Amino acid sequence: MTDTLKQAIGSQVKAARERRRWTQEELAAKIGKTPESVSNIERSVHLPALDTLIDLAAVLDLDIMGMIDAGQSKRRLSKKRLKQEAEIAMIVRDLSDAAVAIAAQQIAALDRVK
Repeated sequence: MTDTLKQAIGSQVKAARERRRWTQEELAAKIGKTPESVSNIERSVHLPALDTLIDLAAVLDLDIMGMIDAGQSKRRLSKKRLKQEAEIAMIVRDLSDAAVAIAAQQIAALDRVK
């Protein structure tokens, strides 16, 4: 579970940072950590401490419970899948309500194709 949680958090942090076009150095400065710390979180080497997780969520506008819930999946997801899901979540957050409704319909249609 810890590895999955590290991967889920790392993927979400990286996707949110890249969405803002920040470097690891810029994010590190905003949360008072080293670029190496940010790199280790994004690469799933280390699980961030709670205070670091709170800081990351605040500056990246992420939901802490959502970050943790993503790591609680019973399925074993690949790093690529976790990254893609995090990227999709970041895109959806920036969409209008009407665009989210359209995206939901498209995803439901894809789900029916299984």
